[in-house]
Amino acid sequence: MLGKFEILFVIFVLLLVFYFVITWGARKGKSSETPLEIKRYLLGVRVLIIILAIVSLILWLLSNL
Repeated sequence: MLGKFEILFVIFVLLLVFYFVITWGARKGKSSETPLEIKRYLLGVRVLIIILAIVSLILWLLSNL
């Protein structure tokens, strides 16, 4: 079974993999999209992943109390 630090590490690794896969898919998408639309999309992805990371960290910290 994984300890608390290993669980936190796995969560952050999964978030990084999620980010890289979405970034890779967005850049390989249709060339008809303008780079501005892709940048806005990736900004939204970054914000979502940061929010998920913060929530995960808060839940992890609260589970140690």
